[in-house]
Amino acid sequence: MNAALPASSTPLPARDDLPDLDRLVQLACRTAGVPSALLVEWTLPQPQVRGRHGLRLDQTDEALEVCLRTLPSPEIDACVPDLAAHPGLAGRMGTTGPCMWRFLQTLALPMEPREPAASLILLDPQPRDTPVHTLDTLRVLGALGSDLLGFIHHHQQLVLRGERSAVQNHSALRESQSRLNLTEHTAGVGSWSLNLATHELVHSDELASILGLQSGQTLQSTEDMVLRCTPEWRSTIRQRLELCEHSGLGFDEEIQVTAASGTPKWVRAVGSAVHGAAGQILRIQGAMQDISAQKQAQQETTLLAMRLTTTLASITEAFVTLDRQCCFTYLNQESERLLQKSTSELLGLQVWHGLAPALAQRLREQLTRAVAKNRRVELEEHFATLGKWLEVRAYPFAEGLAVYFRDVTERRRSQEQLMLLETSVARLNDIVAIAEAGPALHEEPRIVFVNDAFEQHTGYSRAEVLGQTPRMLVDMDPTMSKLQDLVAGLQNKRQARTELMVRRKSGAWFWVELEVVSVQTVAEAATHWVAVGRDITQRKNAEDMIRHLAFYDALTDLPNRQLLLDRLQRALGESARSGQFGALMFIDLDNFKILNDTLGHHMGDQLLQKVAQRLTQSVRKTDTVARLGGDEFVVMVDDLSTDREAAAYKARVLAEKVLNTLREPFQLTGHQHFATPSIGVTSFQGNQSDVSELLKQADLAMYQAKTLGRNTLCFFDPAMQASMSHNAAVGVDLREGLHTQQFVVLYQPQVDRTGRVRSVEALVRWKHPRRGLVMPGEFIPVAEDTGLILPLGRWVLETACAQLALWENEAYSQELSISVNVSVRQFRHPDFVDMVMDAIQQARIRPHKLKLELTESLLADRMEITLEKMGLLKALGVTLSLDDFGVGYSSLSLLKRLPLDQLKIDKGFVSDVLTDASDAAISRAIISLAQSLGLQVVAEGVETIEQRDFLASQGCDHFQGYLFAPPLPITELDARLRGKLPLSAPPGSTW
Repeated sequence: MNAALPASSTPLPARDDLPDLDRLVQLACRTAGVPSALLVEWTLPQPQVRGRHGLRLDQTDEALEVCLRTLPSPEIDACVPDLAAHPGLAGRMGTTGPCMWRFLQTLALPMEPREPAASLILLDPQPRDTPVHTLDTLRVLGALGSDLLGFIHHHQQLVLRGERSAVQNHSALRESQSRLNLTEHTAGVGSWSLNLATHELVHSDELASILGLQSGQTLQSTEDMVLRCTPEWRSTIRQRLELCEHSGLGFDEEIQVTAASGTPKWVRAVGSAVHGAAGQILRIQGAMQDISAQKQAQQETTLLAMRLTTTLASITEAFVTLDRQCCFTYLNQESERLLQKSTSELLGLQVWHGLAPALAQRLREQLTRAVAKNRRVELEEHFATLGKWLEVRAYPFAEGLAVYFRDVTERRRSQEQLMLLETSVARLNDIVAIAEAGPALHEEPRIVFVNDAFEQHTGYSRAEVLGQTPRMLVDMDPTMSKLQDLVAGLQNKRQARTELMVRRKSGAWFWVELEVVSVQTVAEAATHWVAVGRDITQRKNAEDMIRHLAFYDALTDLPNRQLLLDRLQRALGESARSGQFGALMFIDLDNFKILNDTLGHHMGDQLLQKVAQRLTQSVRKTDTVARLGGDEFVVMVDDLSTDREAAAYKARVLAEKVLNTLREPFQLTGHQHFATPSIGVTSFQGNQSDVSELLKQADLAMYQAKTLGRNTLCFFDPAMQASMSHNAAVGVDLREGLHTQQFVVLYQPQVDRTGRVRSVEALVRWKHPRRGLVMPGEFIPVAEDTGLILPLGRWVLETACAQLALWENEAYSQELSISVNVSVRQFRHPDFVDMVMDAIQQARIRPHKLKLELTESLLADRMEITLEKMGLLKALGVTLSLDDFGVGYSSLSLLKRLPLDQLKIDKGFVSDVLTDASDAAISRAIISLAQSLGLQVVAEGVETIEQRDFLASQGCDHFQGYLFAPPLPITELDARLRGKLPLSAPPGSTW
């Protein structure tokens, strides 16, 4: 059996003497449901084909080669489900070659010991999972085939011996025919044969039974067989028989015939031609098989399939079926869309094919367990290749699993978002509470949810508040009123916000910034209220603190300027309505700076705090005590009286009480301190003045009190305000005058005993555009107060230095010096020495030609600083003169320390030196003192010859005054110095 076939098999013997074997093979094909079969004797040197069906002559050798390559032995039964996977046929696949068949099954025939082995070979172009199930029927056919082959072998032996026995042959044939009939009845197949030479029709009993013939009734011709068909099939079967008879074309049709009962039934009619050795058609033969049951089952199966197809098509979910190896066997349209692949791409693949390893492993475990244990499986997995979450539900059935896929991505996202939302809300630091609206409008909502922050902030647990109304947290006024206003606001819009106080379980209250949003399911019908609250207690406390800091003094806790202005504004409004007078007291502590400088600022702070306490205790509770800053306090009193004089009297009494209270000693840390105040008072009624004007009036009155010697009180005087207004106007004009260069410098000569000019004093004048020439006494004090004395003094100094530089080039003036007056504020400026140095260097003059006249008021305080600066100026070479000597603070010991070059006798002593013995004595003393100290003496204000002679007799060597010349413009002074004009003032001179 393992030997290969020769290149060309020996031609088969004539088949006309072996009709029953072909019929037998044909019947085996019908029984097994395969299209092709062979009956082979395994003789040597080559097998002999004794019967065939469904194969051409040229395909017989190919079929035998397949058998030889795949069958292990002809004596045993064998089955090859798929020839394509058989190693013996590797590389021999094709559609017309050796492997045009995919399924092969052999059935060994029971032969006599001396006879060759034989097999019935079944072939199918489609693979099969399991062998043919009709083995019992096939074995009956195989036994019949064995008998026929035995008869053939016996017949061949008789022929070889030359012996023929008709009786024996006839008996054997009848026995064979009987067996064949039995087999046909068993298989439900009837056969017929038509001899074309004699037109004799032979058919089996089973055929007669199938066609509904009565017992003993036979068919005489093929036309009788045609007439047994239902009318609509007669033409077809008649044409098939004629073609088979004349051209040898076989047929295989499913037709309907009339049964004995007269009802039609389905049969399968098969016909083929039998050829002679010369190829002529000797006879046609065929078979009929009753397939009514199969047809009905097929129809029922088709109907069921149609119903199933309709049912599956109506499933809106993705639905697939899997075999027991979890391979796809069916996919509906929705599953193709969801899995993003077509049916042709997925059929035969395992359901986890192409998935991520971890997911594939989980699906394999779950689905194989479902098949093995016949239990349903449900799971949700993320299919990364699809980018989706799918719900998988698998239901076992006999052939495998029915599986539903559902896209649950959105649900998972919603669940994740809900979980995140619940977690976030639960863990929020903000308080969250949800209340369910009552069925009726008048019913209060009930709390249905609170988060962790609610429990932490309020102290109530969820169990204590669920089902309760929010009233339990805010049951007090005005908080309840705020909540009611919030609810009213929610009627018009879905969101409202407020700030209210919430009660803790402990009874304490805290501030909450609350925002409430209504949740509506239908129009204008709120089902729930969502309240989100934030604990703003710290913010409220901070706001209160900021508000307190904004309106109260940090040191004394008294109202500050802003709060005072607000209260004063309200008091003016109340006064306008009631007609009541009020008063404003401006209080400043005298010499407070000395306390800070001597004992330190902490002592000063203690004093200010104690002053605040005494002031608060001295006035009514309705009055306002405020601190403006530093050591300045203000007391505002109102409702004094509607009568001006009575109100003024009450204000004075209260001010004196404050004055006396503050005069009492203060006990500071380790010290007893006496403080005195200066108090300015002004009254008000209605809106006659604004708040700033009232403060200014009280401030002016306070400065008037300081002018009067401190430690007193003073009421506001309009004349005082007029003077201040005048000074303010002068200050404005001063700034404009400096900007437009309205100032000029005049020079008054200083002469010696012989009348020769030795020096001049630079004196500034203001040429006002409206007021004309303004003398220094009218604007210098204002310049001092406004600080304009600094730029004005600098300009005078630079002008004098420039004039000295010009005089350096003239013979008549080379030895002249210029005296420049220096104010206290100017001298105290930190840059004064640098300013003098810059002026000298810029003008390039000899420093000793510049004489600076200092006032005795410099010696009142800060002596060390004064001496240091004077020393620096002296080191520069500048000449220093002490002006108005005798009226200030200088002492003999101090005078000795000063690096002076000159003393100037004040003109107040000179004017009465001839009539007042005291002035004469002072003048003599000053001259004598200067001579003893080696200082030059200049007498100011000399207007008569007698005054000059007296001073000269006392030793004075330099004089200045109208006796010699008034202050002159530079042009007139130069003319007089050149001798063109007399030195003394001409009659009628305006200078």
